[in-house]
Amino acid sequence: MLKTLKFSLLSVFALLAIFVACNKSNDITPEEAVDQALFSIQERGGVGRLGCYELVFPVTLSLPDGTTADVDSYDAMKQTLRAFFEANGTHRPHASFVYPVSVISQDGDLITVGSEDELRALRVECGGGRFGNHGPRGHGDRGLSCFEIVFPLTIEFPDGTTAEAANRQALHQLIRTWRQNNPGATERPHVTFPITVKMTDDGTLVTVNSREELHDLKAGCE
Repeated sequence: MLKTLKFSLLSVFALLAIFVACNKSNDITPEEAVDQALFSIQERGGVGRLGCYELVFPVTLSLPDGTTADVDSYDAMKQTLRAFFEANGTHRPHASFVYPVSVISQDGDLITVGSEDELRALRVECGGGRFGNHGPRGHGDRGLSCFEIVFPLTIEFPDGTTAEAANRQALHQLIRTWRQNNPGATERPHVTFPITVKMTDDGTLVTVNSREELHDLKAGCE
C-alpha cells in the first residue's frame, strides 16, 4: 500500500514538474516573442540583414491565430507582432507570409515567391545567409534590413521594356502585374543601375552602380 501511494505521489510530482517546465518555456515577454517571430520569418527565407534577399513591401502577415495584417515596413511588422502578443499571449511566437511575396536578390533580380517551399528553396539557392552566427535574442533591435532602396526606381523586364516605380507600393504592383501576365516566365525582371540605397545603420545614401556592387554591399551586411 505504501509503495503504491509513494509511486502515485511521484507520478503526480512528475506531472507537476512537466507542467511547470512547459509553462516556464512559454513564459516569455512580448518583446522576446517579437524577436523570435521576426528571426524565424527571416531565417526561413534568407531575407533581411543576415540573408541574401530584401523584401519588397508591402507584405501580408499571417498571425498565429490565423488572422492577417498588411504591413509596409519592418517597423510596421514589429508593431503588429508586438500588439498581437500583448493582446493574445506569447505561447505561439510565430508568423508567416501570405503568398505571393516579392524579394530583391543581392544581384538586383526581382523574384516572386509563391509559397513557403519556394521561399525556403531561394534560401538554399543563396547558401542560407548568416543566421547560423546569430540567434533570436535582440533580433528586432539589431536592424532587420541592411538598407532601404530610395525611390523612384526603374525596373527592366525580360522583354527589354522598362517601368518606373515611384514607391514601394508601385514596385509591388508592377511585379505582381508582370507575374500575372507572364505566369510561365523563367527570366526575372531586375532593377536598373545605378540605384541609391539608404543604409539602415546611419542613414547615409550610397550609390550602387552595378549588380556586383549590390552583391558586395549585401554580402557585407552583418
